[in-house]
Amino acid sequence: MKATLKEALKTAMKNKDRLRMETIRSLLSEIQYEEMSKSVDELPASDTVLIMQREMKKRQEAIGFEEQANRPEEKAKLQNEIAIIETFLPKQMGADDIERVLADFKATTPGAALNGAMKLLKEKYAGQYDGKSASEIAKRVLG
Repeated sequence: MKATLKEALKTAMKNKDRLRMETIRSLLSEIQYEEMSKSVDELPASDTVLIMQREMKKRQEAIGFEEQANRPEEKAKLQNEIAIIETFLPKQMGADDIERVLADFKATTPGAALNGAMKLLKEKYAGQYDGKSASEIAKRVLG
């Protein structure tokens, strides 16, 4: 994941795409900070995905503040940064996909419980779903 970001940074630099370059540098900086704080050379891909999702969430929250401050140019910049970050994230599962996975889990696991279902999602599909909606779907599917 980190290598992909570095390659994208080189491409953005060659193309003189300033916004893409700044966004990728920001992501790499956050990843490097996390690596230093955990004293590891390279984070697992799942941790990298979580960092990128956290950065995307920060920008989504900032959009609300920019709307309140009536700053459309900053809002547009943040929306573009979110679009850039999304290109590096794994494809997000829809509600139907989550429901299908959980239904299979219920069929293959007798006495399936909510915590087991959420553990399965976290292990196999980390960063590919919204936790809140997955929890709601799991409650509905597992009864």
